[in-house]
Amino acid sequence: MKDSKNELHNNEVKLELSMLSPSYLLTWLGTGFLYVLTLLPIKIQLFLGGQLGSILLFISPQRKNITQINLQLCFPEKTQIELEKMVKEVFKDIGKGLIETGIAWWKSDRFIDKLITKKTDFEHLDSNNEGCLILLKHSTHAELDIRIISRLLRVGGMYKTQTNKVMNYLMIKARNKYLIGTVTNRQTRRGLKWLRNGLKFLYAADQDYGTKGSEFVPFFGIQAATITLPSDLFKKGTRVYFFNVMRVNSSYEITLDEFSQQVDKDGFLNEMNNFYQKAILETPTQYFWMHRRFKTRPEGEEGFYPHWKRREARRERERNKKVKSPNP
Repeated sequence: MKDSKNELHNNEVKLELSMLSPSYLLTWLGTGFLYVLTLLPIKIQLFLGGQLGSILLFISPQRKNITQINLQLCFPEKTQIELEKMVKEVFKDIGKGLIETGIAWWKSDRFIDKLITKKTDFEHLDSNNEGCLILLKHSTHAELDIRIISRLLRVGGMYKTQTNKVMNYLMIKARNKYLIGTVTNRQTRRGLKWLRNGLKFLYAADQDYGTKGSEFVPFFGIQAATITLPSDLFKKGTRVYFFNVMRVNSSYEITLDEFSQQVDKDGFLNEMNNFYQKAILETPTQYFWMHRRFKTRPEGEEGFYPHWKRREARRERERNKKVKSPNP
């Protein structure tokens, strides 16, 4: 444990007895099987991951529906046949992403370094002690993206606590080996303090986090609730970069681009979403289209995901209750 909260550190996690209960048996078996797969050659791993994704396509009808809706919204020019093909490829990449998570968690630094076949010049940023924000997208191989950038830069970042205790334990144990300065989404102030003190901070700003702290900004031409934190930091003088990873066959090409200081500060969120859109279009099926990117709609506008309306209404009522209930 660190003596001071201001000192750069990670959240620690311990194996709890409750994680050994029968309810987590399938999780342990699944991750154990995933570990075994990571011992195979990378090309075989990715092939098996693609087959796993094809299975997920048939056993995840709700997530398939979300993916279809998102692709229809973002690629209106494509025919139904083209969209159906994209959906299949998205799920194959999601299956590969599960394998890539195992690679990120358990493979050696030497193995990771060999996966990188093309990169831009990261050295100038590594030698700079100034804190900065590094944006990345929710790709299907996001966990491996994080591991890759950790081989090039000393970075921290934010994560969301997983509801599955075993997965949360494995994720934090693995990330603590290659990241320094990690916080949960409930510890934002600590992360921002570290950023001001020189931490290079990873942040994914391409999901719908609701209306609080967000503005509606076009994303593939659709108004999308977009978190304003990157814009707020940019306006205060924080340097912001965009980090992107593309899988090409069984290797990975990476780029790091800086947001120009000439960007109109009031138009930063538009520029940010343009960066995301450009990166996604380079490898469209490697984006995590399962997320309901457009779940929050401007007032009076009908939602895009009918299956989830009841759940969202329930969550909204629960949030309102918390706001109205007095402090104990």
